[in-house]
Amino acid sequence: MMTLPQSAICAETGDFAVFLTLTLVPGAERTVRAILAGFPDMVEAVAAEFAEPRLVGSVAIGAEAWPRLMGPKRPAGLVPFAPLADGDRFAPATPADLFVHIHSPRHDANFALARRLMARLGSGATVAEEIHGFKHKGGRDLTGFVDGTENPKGEDRPEVALVGDEDADFRGGSHVSIQRWVHGLTQWEGLPVPQQEGIIGRTKETDEELDDSVKPPSAHIARVVIEEDGEELEILRHSLPYGTTSDSGLYFVAYGRDPATFRKMLDAMVVADADGNYDRLMDFSRPVTGAAFFAPSKDLLRQA
Repeated sequence: MMTLPQSAICAETGDFAVFLTLTLVPGAERTVRAILAGFPDMVEAVAAEFAEPRLVGSVAIGAEAWPRLMGPKRPAGLVPFAPLADGDRFAPATPADLFVHIHSPRHDANFALARRLMARLGSGATVAEEIHGFKHKGGRDLTGFVDGTENPKGEDRPEVALVGDEDADFRGGSHVSIQRWVHGLTQWEGLPVPQQEGIIGRTKETDEELDDSVKPPSAHIARVVIEEDGEELEILRHSLPYGTTSDSGLYFVAYGRDPATFRKMLDAMVVADADGNYDRLMDFSRPVTGAAFFAPSKDLLRQA
């Protein structure tokens, strides 16, 4: 069996994205499964219609919906998103059966593809959340700091994101974790820049990592950079800012060949260590959603 991945996963993140989380309507599984099988072709059709070859999309399926849509055999490690709490820090789990990720340089093309998919799904699935993301100042989060500096590039992207021979039946697929983070921008923007830099662990203007001698152990990158056996654990991020004037933040998307990698990072952010250190960024930003999925290879998805 071929193992071509869905197009949104390894492509460079577009300037605009649509993030859809959906719940299945009982009894509509067969219809929904057939529509998902046609999604890769739908992506290609809309890309041709808009003359936008960089329009890409992927659909991923949650643990509880997997047997209803794909059969009893499931990818290793595909389990529901587990909530996490420590003190007043909380990463919730929220209901979602499907995750649709569309991105390109054009908001209109993204919108057309999302609208076409939802029209096909009709009453078979309901929208739990729809978020439209955008690049900000060339790749900065709304906090003003560059986002995803350490993201894998080029040939490293499929190596980090795609399942290989370790789970051969699902080769070419990817585990997906999503969270929508709400930023307290007024509080954040009231901090002096040196204090912001200490919380992130990088300089704001030049995006240079702070020296270990001055970087606090509670800095964001100090918590999420995790090494095992001398190798840094990696995920492939497709996160983008989103928002309105009253509610804004970061829509976080992580693809990976092993879902445990993201969970270790999240644990290090939320749960304080023996010295009481946690990710100080969580004092200014909080996750309000959380869900886990698996994006099957394009070939497996097409086997309706």
